Amino acid sequence: MKRTFVVAHDNPNRAQVCEKAIQHMRDQYRAGRDFEIVIQEPTRTLDQNSAMWPTLTDFSRSLDWPHTRNGLWVVDKMGPWSWKSVMTAAFEGRCEMAQGWHGESVMVGASTSKYGKRKFGDLLTFLHAEGGERGVRFSAKALEDLAQWAPAERRVA
Repeated sequence: MKRTFVVAHDNPNRAQVCEKAIQHMRDQYRAGRDFEIVIQEPTRTLDQNSAMWPTLTDFSRSLDWPHTRNGLWVVDKMGPWSWKSVMTAAFEGRCEMAQGWHGESVMVGASTSKYGKRKFGDLLTFLHAEGGERGVRFSAKALEDLAQWAPAERRVA
């Protein structure tokens, strides 16, 4: 059985949520059951994930980038999904490659679905800082999303 207790800073009942979590642990202990305790920052939300795509779309509209198409190197626009792979690898500071099913190279990037809310905000900040240095023209939506999900006091640019 899995139970998740979300202790949000803005929940006026968060003390009660903590008490319920502690009681649940006690119940598991008394019943002689094995259990695991994991305390982690909540993962990014779907709304937060949605905020990344206008920024990546702005990359795809603004920049030509070296990549392969049909096995040949070209310098041209790439789609938002390709930019997600490139920029996530850059944000993580590493790029792993795997051999594709037919012998091609495949970039294996980090999964942003595992990011916590704070780290995802840092990714958005990173995208805007790097894009700004390379002349990406950000849409009003991308700038609005940055303001919502990456607080100004933590922005790097």
